Amino acid sequence: MAETSGGKKKRVYELAKELNLSSEALIKVLEEMKIAVKSHMSSLSPEQVDVVRGRFDQEKQEARSRTVKKKKKRRRHKPRVTAEAVKTVRDTLAKIDSSSGKARQKKRRKHREEKVEKQLEASTDKDHRKIRVTEYTSPSELADLMGLPLSKVIGKFIEMGVMATANQRLDVETISTVADEFGFEAEVVDSFGAKEIERKRVSSGGTETSRSPIVTVMGHVDHGKTALLDRIRKTNVIATETGGITQHIGAYVAQVGDGKHITFIDTPGHEAFTAMRTRGARVTDIVILVVAADSRVMPQTEEAIDHARAAGVPIVVAITKIDLPTSNPDLVKNDLAAHNVLVEEWGGEVLCSEVSSITGENIEDLLDKVLLQAEMLELTACPDRPAKGTVIEGEIDPRRGIVVNVIIEDGTLRVEDDFVAGCCAGRIRAIYDENDNELVEAGPGIPVQILGCSEVPDAGDAIVAVSDEHEAKRITRRRQLVQRERDMHSSKMISLEDFFRKSGETQGVLNLVVKADVQGTAEAIVDALTKLGNEEVSVNIIRSGAGGITGNDVNLAAASNAVIIGFRVRPDVRAREEAAAKEVEIATFSVIHQVEETITKALSGLLKPEEKEEFLGSAEVRDLFKVPKTGTIAGAYVISGVIKRNAQVRLVRNGVDVWSGTVSSLKRFKEDRKEVKSGFECGIGLSGFNDIKVGDVIESFEIVSVAREL
Repeated sequence: MAETSGGKKKRVYELAKELNLSSEALIKVLEEMKIAVKSHMSSLSPEQVDVVRGRFDQEKQEARSRTVKKKKKRRRHKPRVTAEAVKTVRDTLAKIDSSSGKARQKKRRKHREEKVEKQLEASTDKDHRKIRVTEYTSPSELADLMGLPLSKVIGKFIEMGVMATANQRLDVETISTVADEFGFEAEVVDSFGAKEIERKRVSSGGTETSRSPIVTVMGHVDHGKTALLDRIRKTNVIATETGGITQHIGAYVAQVGDGKHITFIDTPGHEAFTAMRTRGARVTDIVILVVAADSRVMPQTEEAIDHARAAGVPIVVAITKIDLPTSNPDLVKNDLAAHNVLVEEWGGEVLCSEVSSITGENIEDLLDKVLLQAEMLELTACPDRPAKGTVIEGEIDPRRGIVVNVIIEDGTLRVEDDFVAGCCAGRIRAIYDENDNELVEAGPGIPVQILGCSEVPDAGDAIVAVSDEHEAKRITRRRQLVQRERDMHSSKMISLEDFFRKSGETQGVLNLVVKADVQGTAEAIVDALTKLGNEEVSVNIIRSGAGGITGNDVNLAAASNAVIIGFRVRPDVRAREEAAAKEVEIATFSVIHQVEETITKALSGLLKPEEKEEFLGSAEVRDLFKVPKTGTIAGAYVISGVIKRNAQVRLVRNGVDVWSGTVSSLKRFKEDRKEVKSGFECGIGLSGFNDIKVGDVIESFEIVSVAREL
């Protein structure tokens, strides 16, 4: 056991520094060891210091042993198998073997008992060791999930080099790693409450029936997307006589053939569709890709193809403007083939129609092919279940409040239903169809407007009916917390080069995360960097420590808008990927003075540049010449430096500045000159100034911006 220095008492903060712990963390460990202290200034006896050191030495040895074995035989918390369960098993086995009392049968019975007990333990262990975590879980929440003391969990984070507080939000990988160290398997839940809601919703039963397809029309802005939608409206207005098609809520239903329907999402451009794709929504079943026959595949067309593929949505091609004399559908099909969109006529599987929005040619054929594609998808829904849908858009109406446009994908949405939409909750106050008719309920595939949401949700958010208001609020409170953490991580990052360039702005503080090969070096770098700066700019160390640069460091830097400094350490693969994705700058060094020079340069870039006058030369006025339409020309002799025509000048008389401005003309022997050097005579005209006297001195100078340095 280690001895204390000279047998003297130590204060808590001194021992904490020696053990590379925060005072708060050490106090929690002391409380767990039943050593009473009041604060970080409390004293510890030599015996108490030895006990604490001994415990940490033992934990370090165990950690090294675990590292060498690499999970070979992890020590697990053995789950309790109830005595009743074991007794039941033994009684059952005893009844089975009651017919014989031979030694062999007893041996077999004992073997079966042991086997069943092990299976029961394994089953209990498997169920007990799984925990469900969400993104940005805190150590406190993790400790509750595992049923362990918070101090023990914090200690594990410290052991891993993560100086986490009880309520600090950490990334999934760090949480999973710590849970694994305690023998728990962390199951990550993507959206809090989503699986629970879906399980309850599906378990409510009901009969599956076919539903109408939901279609998004995409393509280049000049290729006839709007004209095609307008033609579909007109076609169906004539067919149904009552219209039934508006763009009022961003989606509408078109009737095709014998009572069949297609729901169209009418979105401006690709923004809403992209938002849905990035959130994993699959509200769109089919994409109609619009390409003009008199054009080619354009960048926005390529973007639409990429969006559809990324979302896993089938494409139906609509080649428009075939009524134009310059149309060339085959050229369009060739372009599409080059982008791996091969239509049926060319041996592919993509359905294609050549249409005219002006004449209406092949419009019905296009709609029939959309229905054919829908039949191949075998789209179904269950109207008897609680509703599940997707938010198309939301807005604040001055008359009705928050209005949300929704497409119901499954189940039936009813007035007075409690619901969750992303991070928002509410109760349905009213439902309106596409024609602004009030409804009592809305079934699968129907686009509607709803009132009753607490705030405006994002496009693409899932909306799901839940059992009651309490459940809705419980889920949204947690989702809002996670969303705040995500928003922090998605802020725009800045690099060292940005600091160098921003010489005209005062940013104030340069946030840094410092990682080094050893703790002592990290402390030395922190001490050196914190001394840099002045009253205008300074360095703020967000975190420092020993070890490689991890994904956790990148996440912290992203949330803090910081730059990561690595000294003789490198980022791991995940950290590199995270840094690239979140635009976090990582600068690595091997010599300390290089770190200081780089950070000094970065801080200097934050300082506002200084404007400085640079003296060029002076000339003495020895004669005056009156030139018609020009004014007074000074016959001067350059006594020092150089007089430049494009520089600024001042006129000095008896040591007093009389005038300042620019040179209108500079000549030598009637020849224009850009400059005249010392020792030569010249003629100088001053812009808008003629009150020149013999003996005056004309000084030439420039105003230059000088970058300031610390």
